[in-house]
Amino acid sequence: MKIRTIPKFLMPFLLILMAMPSGLFADGHFELSIHYSRWNIDILGNIIEDAVSDAIESELEETISEDLKSEYGLDLVDYSQTVDFDSSGDNYGFEVRWYPGGWNGSFSIGLSVEKTSMKIGFKEITTDLELSDDASFQGTATGEFLINPLSFHLSLRWDILPSSRVTPYITMGVGAATFSSIEDDEVSYSYSGELTRPGFGPEIETGSETKTIGDIQDELEADDEDFLPLPFLPFIQLNLGLKGKITDNIHLMVDAGIWNGFLIRGGIAIRL
Repeated sequence: MKIRTIPKFLMPFLLILMAMPSGLFADGHFELSIHYSRWNIDILGNIIEDAVSDAIESELEETISEDLKSEYGLDLVDYSQTVDFDSSGDNYGFEVRWYPGGWNGSFSIGLSVEKTSMKIGFKEITTDLELSDDASFQGTATGEFLINPLSFHLSLRWDILPSSRVTPYITMGVGAATFSSIEDDEVSYSYSGELTRPGFGPEIETGSETKTIGDIQDELEADDEDFLPLPFLPFIQLNLGLKGKITDNIHLMVDAGIWNGFLIRGGIAIRL
């Protein structure tokens, strides 16, 4: 008889469940739910924005300076840039919640697996290079990161008036995605600008590049740097929502709040 192994993505859930007291399951009940969300990074995106800004600065500096070195023999003296971000994305997931207080309990613990798509666009990047031989280059660039992390989350929820037909609730949680879940995602950009050299007329230079985040990480490691400040991508969750009872077992949910940014979510839950 063939023995099946437990999928790796289930291990965090099983470890937490095993750590719970055995008597906890006597009177409680489970709730299963699926949800879909729209997301942006504009509220709480410092970790991702800092990583993206540092990476794109390194990439553009290297690409433009190498192009100008190859074409004109000019060396980079100084480089500066400003980045204007824009972001959007969506999220969907599956969650298992446990209500230890029973059918009308208020408090619950949730474990979920989430897939979040993050499109982080560079609406405009302004670059300014000082070069050897009193030359200079001023230009603009545009591009985007497309990141699709798979993450695992633990959350605590408090239902207000849990026995009523419409129930407000508050959810607090944390989660994490491993670097391996985003290393094949890509960053792409293109630039255009004007090169000025003494004794020559202005010249227009353009270029573009596409790389995976894994490629960028390999390049950063050569300089003892990392794409992320932590070995994983953290998530912070704080949502306010409403749950409406369609039947005693089927509930519709809508909520909004923080998910490393601003998130609006809708879902359906089934109580067992």
